Amino acid sequence: MTRADGATVFVVDDDAGVRAAIQGLLKSAGLRCESFQSAEEFLRRNRADGPSCLVLDVSLPGVNGLEFQRELADAGLQIRLSSSPVTEIFR
Repeated sequence: MTRADGATVFVVDDDAGVRAAIQGLLKSAGLRCESFQSAEEFLRRNRADGPSCLVLDVSLPGVNGLEFQRELADAGLQIRLSSSPVTEIFR
């Protein structure tokens, strides 16, 4: 079992290298991670319900990260957004 007891960290970043680096770091810390190249891809994919956190690039092309955060809030999606180190969120 992972440190976060089944919680998932979602990473949304258009840079494949950044996504891979963040995902590798999170997995090495024992966290479950799913990554997406765009806000649109994140919304299209079925995601399991449960505890989650979103690491979001604020300079995404198309819908940027700040606009996307507002859309999530308006849609009532309960995903925690944080500028804190991800490993601190699940303690």
